[in-house]
Amino acid sequence: MRLGVVSDSHKDIEALKRALKNMGPVDMLLHAGDMYSDVKMVKNLLETGEIYSVVGNCDLDRQPGEQLITVFGYKLYLTHGHLHGVKYRLDKLVYHAEEIGADVVVFGHTHVPYRQYWGDILLFNPGSVSRPRGVRQASYGIIEIIDSTIQAKIYYF
Repeated sequence: MRLGVVSDSHKDIEALKRALKNMGPVDMLLHAGDMYSDVKMVKNLLETGEIYSVVGNCDLDRQPGEQLITVFGYKLYLTHGHLHGVKYRLDKLVYHAEEIGADVVVFGHTHVPYRQYWGDILLFNPGSVSRPRGVRQASYGIIEIIDSTIQAKIYYF
């Protein structure tokens, strides 16, 4: 299974379209907030049946701020990250992930790409498709579940 991961599009629909074009076909799309409604604007361009997105600190929608999704037996926790203070530290996010039994945490908010295991939990931030920080290029992520293993990679465009 191939999951496309984006975050922090901030109403830059053209940047989001470029990210989707670059990632190619995916089985599922995850949007980690800021702006939740952007996914609706590009839904017709997606080559996927399932889309999950959460609101971030800049969203006005009253949609979910977090979701726990099970994919091939793995629990993926999708959140923007602002409720867990991810700009300052990640341990609060990790503790919450442990409490809910998450295997993978997908988050945004910092606009900085991040891929790191904390114990058995993969923390994955695809960066920002529109306003990158800490790097020169916008980015998105791909998570692949192959033969009961998880591979995650960040791509720049």
